[in-house]
Amino acid sequence: MTSSAYIGEQKTVLIVEDHSLLRQVMREFLQSAFPDCSFREAADGAGALEACNAYRPQLVLMDICLPDANGIELTARLGTLYPGIQIIVVSHMSGEDYVQQALAAGARAYVSKDHIVTDLVPAVAAAIGIPSARCAIGCNH
Repeated sequence: MTSSAYIGEQKTVLIVEDHSLLRQVMREFLQSAFPDCSFREAADGAGALEACNAYRPQLVLMDICLPDANGIELTARLGTLYPGIQIIVVSHMSGEDYVQQALAAGARAYVSKDHIVTDLVPAVAAAIGIPSARCAIGCNH
């Protein structure tokens, strides 16, 4: 399926990450995989709430450690404010406790920053229902 099949159905993805360099790298990485998506950014919880209100993203990539908010609590809040929103927690925090807390708060997936290169694109593709451009031709799964 080509990207032209998605004309008129542009998905918006919000990246919530307090480290600007990582936000930029994630955006560029995901733009190459999902060229037909619109990407927005927020550096903190307040910015995430403002961006969700302004852009109504279909997917939020949420860091746990934000300067003004706990990403897991913010995940639950966004799920209440915007039913149907998809949230993937992306964090350096490891351990089953964090994964379970994120999922209990309404996240659809948890991606460790240690595995971002291998795990983020498939998680995003599953969340937004659009195949990655990286896997358009002969992706081995």
